[in-house]
Amino acid sequence: MQRKDTIPNIGKEPFTHLALHGWGSDHRTFDPISSFVPSKFSVLCPDLPGYGSTQSPKEWTLDCVTEETVSMIKTERIQEPIVIIGNCLGAVLGLEMVVKNMIKAKKIIIIDPVIFFPMYLKIFLLGKLGKTAYLGTLDTKIGRFLSNLAVSRNKSSDIDYTESFKDVNHDSAYKYLNMMAKIPDPSRYKEVNIDVDIIYGQKTLGAVRKSSKALREIWNHANEIQVPNAGHLPLAEQSEVMANLIFDT
Repeated sequence: MQRKDTIPNIGKEPFTHLALHGWGSDHRTFDPISSFVPSKFSVLCPDLPGYGSTQSPKEWTLDCVTEETVSMIKTERIQEPIVIIGNCLGAVLGLEMVVKNMIKAKKIIIIDPVIFFPMYLKIFLLGKLGKTAYLGTLDTKIGRFLSNLAVSRNKSSDIDYTESFKDVNHDSAYKYLNMMAKIPDPSRYKEVNIDVDIIYGQKTLGAVRKSSKALREIWNHANEIQVPNAGHLPLAEQSEVMANLIFDT
């Protein structure tokens, strides 16, 4: 469990927003918008279990990771109902917290969600061969370089899409990958009745577009927002625009 005094944040308690990062990253996902957060708001940005300074979860399941993340959050002063910001996989954790009534939220902002597991990532789960392919792709400099080239059409700038994998705990990242392959069907979240914004980059990945469409179809009240000149990392590619959307400024 991550110690209270190490939980990264932007602003002062009580925290008005909870920011959950995605696969293969940590709290630094939200660094690009830190300078654009209005003074009346504050953001708690925990490292999910197994990432950054947080210990690995007791079990590598969606339930356990969600529960341990909530336990960590509850050590802080948060303003409930809170606004949840979920980036990529973080959106799934946020939705789990809402449907299980683990935290009181008034809105969830879903950024470039991956509900449907991409086919190209399934290759990494094919036993020892898949694990070797994963390490060769994301745990080597040449592998990350080639991966960036492969998604060049989904980027709007020269941003490095694999930068977070340079110092990530790859054992944790790989176990999260296995967990992501078992993400529930979007229909699980159809009863979510708080405000919902679904935000994704104009040039984002196909799996994100599919996931965003599926979520929009189960929520008539959701807002769907496409960010121009951004790909799968709109927080980094269009930081000020994203901050304006998140904080309604």
